[in-house]
Amino acid sequence: MPDWFNSFIVILGNSWVFILSPAIFVFYIRNDWLAFRFSVITASFFLYGTLIHSSLSEFDDIFVWRYVVWAFNDIAWMAIIAYLGIKDKVYLWQSVLGQLVVVMAPILQLFRVIDIHLWDLSYSTYMYKTLLPLINIGTVVVCYLPMIYLFTRRNRLAETIPK
Repeated sequence: MPDWFNSFIVILGNSWVFILSPAIFVFYIRNDWLAFRFSVITASFFLYGTLIHSSLSEFDDIFVWRYVVWAFNDIAWMAIIAYLGIKDKVYLWQSVLGQLVVVMAPILQLFRVIDIHLWDLSYSTYMYKTLLPLINIGTVVVCYLPMIYLFTRRNRLAETIPK
């Protein structure tokens, strides 16, 4: 395999993009453009975070700017999803649910900065290591919800058809 392909696979393996790929594929095949847009935007933000993680860690040796960048990244995602939800480019219910899941992430990131540097405590360490992966998992689940709805609706329709 070429080196660029191997590094691409490593990036996907370290990112939530790999987990979102089946949803993106199914929404594209089903022409569900609202769910497709939501999943692609979410995957692009996850990929962006994966791509800048190592350089951001090298740049930020005082552990301040990485949390500000991650908080801004989450706020930017929320703003884009809210705008697209208002303009009917993504499902409004998915937009609202996604924002409710992610709203804790920027608060947690900024609390981490205050906890480490202003108060010189470590209260946020366990919260950060526990809640942030749960928020990311919740965001991925929100991406898959239209597919789950599609399958449950199909099963309900199959049960109501007389044999």
